[in-house]
Amino acid sequence: MESHFFGVPDIIIIANAAVILTIAFIVERIISFKNELTDLRIRLLASQHEQARRDQLMLEQIKQHTNKPDALNELLQLFGSKVNAIRREYPSLTDTDAQVLILIGLGVDNNEILSFTDMSKRTYYKRRQLIAQRMNTTAAQLDELAKSLFTSK
Repeated sequence: MESHFFGVPDIIIIANAAVILTIAFIVERIISFKNELTDLRIRLLASQHEQARRDQLMLEQIKQHTNKPDALNELLQLFGSKVNAIRREYPSLTDTDAQVLILIGLGVDNNEILSFTDMSKRTYYKRRQLIAQRMNTTAAQLDELAKSLFTSK
């Protein structure tokens, strides 16, 4: 009966081959994971873009109203459940506060809010300060807070 023994060079070749196969498998998994992550990022960006587009379309429809008070009241109705939840947490907010907060949260710039609400610049900035005080935040942090309240998650 003949016995087969591998020599040291044969064992080194086999060990190197096993290491190479293991590395190839790991690289393949990393590439696969990277591709899956890229796909998820693309889907997330598409979803965020779609939400931003819907918000912009909704804002454009609201802007087209000829009767601004009706449009502002429509904002309150459209976001009624969110406004009610915010008012439970901050009961001192008024209808005007809620309207301004919604517009800020939708990303409307300050000049458009001035035009839309027919407020003077001074009145608008005073309103922002009041809203911030009523919500226990600063006027500088109000934009981010409002956006977090009125954007879909």
